[in-house]
Order: sequence, then C-alpha cells, then structure tokens
Amino acid sequence: MNYPDIDVIIAVYNGEKYIEEAIVSVQAQSWKQVNIIIADDGSTDNTLLIISELSKTDSRIKILAGQHQGVSATLNAAINYSAAGYIAFLDADDLWHEEKLEKQMQVLTKSVAKICFCLTQEFESFNQGGHKTHSARPEPLKGYAKTSFLGERSIFKTYGLFDKNVSIGDFVDWFSRIIRAEEPVIMLDEVLTFRRVHQHNTTASAPKNAFLKLIKTHLDEKRKNAG
Repeated sequence: MNYPDIDVIIAVYNGEKYIEEAIVSVQAQSWKQVNIIIADDGSTDNTLLIISELSKTDSRIKILAGQHQGVSATLNAAINYSAAGYIAFLDADDLWHEEKLEKQMQVLTKSVAKICFCLTQEFESFNQGGHKTHSARPEPLKGYAKTSFLGERSIFKTYGLFDKNVSIGDFVDWFSRIIRAEEPVIMLDEVLTFRRVHQHNTTASAPKNAFLKLIKTHLDEKRKNAG
C-alpha cells in the first residue's frame, strides 16, 4: 500500500511530564509514513533534553526550538516548516489510539473532504494528593479539536494559519473559518484520541469570556457574510 506522508506536529511548552508519552503514541501508529515535528515554545524545563534523547533513536523526530511566543505562533512555524501532504496535531499531554491516523486516512482518501476528526475520550491524570479542580467527562466527545484533527496541508493555504493574537481557543478560532465556508468535514464515530485532564489544562484555567469572545467573533463574521 502506498502511504502518503503525514507530518504530526506537537507544540510544547514546559511539557517534560507528558511529552515522551505523547511522542511514543505517535511512534506506535500503524500508519507508517509519519514525521514527528516537535515545536518547542521556549521551554525552561527538561522538555528539550527529553526530545533530544528520543530523536537519537528515531530520525523521524524533527525539533524546532524557539523563544517563547505562544502556541499559535509556534504551531504556525511548524506548519510552515512541514512539507507532507497531510498534517495532524497532538497536544503534548494527550495520546492517540495506535490506529488513529490509519483509520482517518482510509476515509479521507475515499472522500472529497479534506478534514477528518474522531471521537475523544477524556481521562484523569491528577497528582496524588493534589487539588482536583475539574473532572474528565465519562462520555466520548465529538473532538472538533487539534488532537483529533487530520487534514490536507492545502487547507492551511486556503484558510490561513492560526491567529497569533488568540492565546486560548486558537483551534476553535481557526476552525470557525472552516465552518463559515461550509467546507466538508468527516467525523469518525470512534474514540481514537485521548485527552488528559490534569491540574494544568490550559482550557480549564481559561477565562470564560475568552471563549465567549471567540463565539461572538464567529457569529459576527457569519452575519456579515450572510449580509
């Protein structure tokens, strides 16, 4: 079987606790032609050391290290660096089922759609004795999120990169362009991604008005286009 290349992008900032698990879940993918681009956003912990050690035994791992500039700018740099026909994202604290990419590619290559998502299952990973601020949801979620995304690289040429001014909900903001354009999207009815719920989830500590602002922007654009 001919395996098109997929560039898997992992943006990370001070992710020493979980980054190795995330990388291993990519290395275990049944889809063979995978490049692993680790975009480090100026980490000050041992993240770069861990990544460097792993890269010594896996030539597919490419390291992009830069100054701290935020997740959107870091993702954009990795997208510009990438060259494969398909791009997938994995958050540095999340995991994939070993057949995630293969099952998504099977449907994408038979469809006119250029984007595929899958269901996401949350799981908890709190420090023992630490304060539990939120809980994993027991039911699978329709994962319209970075970790469950797989798409043709051309989609970023059509709809642009992430907005560097959006620090929370960067993917939500980007995906709203896809929705407004009514771009075909596939959602696999199968759990293939796993979102880790822990003390330091970015979205858990995000101000509620950050997401409300994104929703308002999306609605305003939709009304403007409809007019």
